[in-house]
Amino acid sequence: MPKKTYRGVTRTRRLTKSEAAKYREIREQVMQDVPPAKASPEKIAIARLRAMREAKGISLSELAARTGMTRASLARLESQKSATLATLQRYADGLDCELDINVVSAGGTK
Repeated sequence: MPKKTYRGVTRTRRLTKSEAAKYREIREQVMQDVPPAKASPEKIAIARLRAMREAKGISLSELAARTGMTRASLARLESQKSATLATLQRYADGLDCELDINVVSAGGTK
């Protein structure tokens, strides 16, 4: 069976000005209709712990020695933005910090 080809359509074809304007308009409409994604609690906690580590001048190797985790697993933790509570607690312990978790209802009360 012969391969179908489409005249004038390739992956490297640049958009015309009218096509670009159309897609820009669609993108702007989607940005207005879809609310921005809310950061997950894990991502926030990991970002704060990493900022604390960097502020204290602690290297990943030094933190690995303090926590008993490997340097690679700590680096992966910081880049994946996902972790268990036990792992976050070990990381916080290595920084001599306290991990505090708050649960807040939609009404804003604890």
